[in-house]
Amino acid sequence: MTPEELEELLGDPYDDGSPYGFAAAVCRDERDAFPEELAAALRGAGFHLNYLPREWGGRFESFDRSMLLARTAARRDLNVMPGTMFGITAATCLALHGSPEQQRYAADLLGRGGAVGFALSEAEHGSDLLANTARLEPAGGGWTLSGEKWLVGLGHRCEAVYVVARTGERGPGAFSAVLLDLTERDVERGPAVPVGGMRGIDFAHLRFDRFPVPAHALVGAEGRALESVMKAQQVVRVMSMAGSLGCADTALRLTLDFASGRRVGRRTVLDSPHPRRELALASAALLAADATALASARGIHVAPEVFSVWGCAAKHVVAESAEELIRRCGTVLATRAVLRTEGPGGGLFQKLQRDAAVVRVVDTSTLANLRSYAGQLPALVRPAHAGDPVPAVRTVFDLSAPLPPYAPERLDLGSRGRDPVTAALGAVAPEVLARLASGGDTSTADLVARLVSAVGELPARAAAADRHTGLADLAERFAWLHAAACCLHLWWANPARPLFGTEPGSSAWLGACLAHLLARADQVDPRREAAAQSPALDVTAGLHGGGLLFSALPVLLARHH
Repeated sequence: MTPEELEELLGDPYDDGSPYGFAAAVCRDERDAFPEELAAALRGAGFHLNYLPREWGGRFESFDRSMLLARTAARRDLNVMPGTMFGITAATCLALHGSPEQQRYAADLLGRGGAVGFALSEAEHGSDLLANTARLEPAGGGWTLSGEKWLVGLGHRCEAVYVVARTGERGPGAFSAVLLDLTERDVERGPAVPVGGMRGIDFAHLRFDRFPVPAHALVGAEGRALESVMKAQQVVRVMSMAGSLGCADTALRLTLDFASGRRVGRRTVLDSPHPRRELALASAALLAADATALASARGIHVAPEVFSVWGCAAKHVVAESAEELIRRCGTVLATRAVLRTEGPGGGLFQKLQRDAAVVRVVDTSTLANLRSYAGQLPALVRPAHAGDPVPAVRTVFDLSAPLPPYAPERLDLGSRGRDPVTAALGAVAPEVLARLASGGDTSTADLVARLVSAVGELPARAAAADRHTGLADLAERFAWLHAAACCLHLWWANPARPLFGTEPGSSAWLGACLAHLLARADQVDPRREAAAQSPALDVTAGLHGGGLLFSALPVLLARHH
């Protein structure tokens, strides 16, 4: 299935009578209803197979392909992702350390559209996983499980659940995982937990009271669960970015429609200075987020050993950029941003706000995400590292280059080596500067020079940072600089490709993205760099007018008639 085939299957999302359109999504949201018809249509087309490996009967080829498919579906309703893909965390854990029998069981269940829940968090402890108290106790050759797991996605629908519980006393090695078949013996499932966004997805607390667990349910070796979970979360971050981008895509599309059709005096809102500036900044944020997400989806194939940092940095940039875009679109929509029936999409914009807020934290909180790699920064950015990062970077960013097969066994809890994206900057920048000079683009060249300087300062900043608060702040700065380097490499590696619908070699979008990301890295208002970002609006307006996804990869959307 291609994104265009998916669009053809689901049809025009503006059709009020379509069960796959925007109006139906808003109606479901108002009723807290699960997307039954939409999820069924996607399962019927095999959409859910695109994250399952082929040896499991799936259709997975690469993460950039799967992420683009998920994003194309999520632009209609983010709930299609949990509705069809919430098994990805458990599936990844089982692929890493499940037995052949457990893998076959999960493959059969997920392949026919069933759900495997993932039960890790506990209400009292949140992201402090080492404090979790749910426990597996030996009993009669097996175990008994007691405790409560918090906010299990599809908690009322899942036919099986992957549970992480304590089998030891302290440290990461105190936790083990079991795979429970809930069709043989059900568990106490609390009432559905109301959530601000993604309404209708049944998050539930699962309660276990001396629940019998057979010995064969243990997944992998005792005491190794958190290692597999942390690796699996790296994959989840890639796919969660598709949700953020889907929300941002529709929010900007609705706002462009409004701004181009609404007149204030003699000109449209789109041609008025303040709204135009806000939409340019929103557009720059989205283009930069797209480039960053695309790089991560390809990068996990090429350099999985550094993805414990790469994935977290990309997740931060994409989620924060989507939030900023929606906020700026809300400024342009003004009163219509808060109307439940008369605003653009008949209340769709408010749903997008709520949904984006949930996907921003669905796998971990913003601060926990930054902290997860902050401690690695001093080693990660130090100048002396063996090996030339440019060949790997070229493979990631040259969109015509084939990717190596995904190798989950190469994922690691800590980054083994330097981030190739920032490490290759010094080698790539001279060629970029020469090409910009030949095209007479001195303003973008100045931004490239600023980026190279900022990345070069990272080792000194890491050495001087306070380990409690300074490293978390530096982790955020690193994320924005990593994203800026992604944009630069994407432009460098594809000189003959019409990225974002522009002429091959056009640097206007690059300058807009670099200006936006450098402002975010410096923690200053991106409006200070507004002039440099203005071309981004021309790019997104052109893509919208051509019926294309707001992406470097061209995806023709179902047209609104």
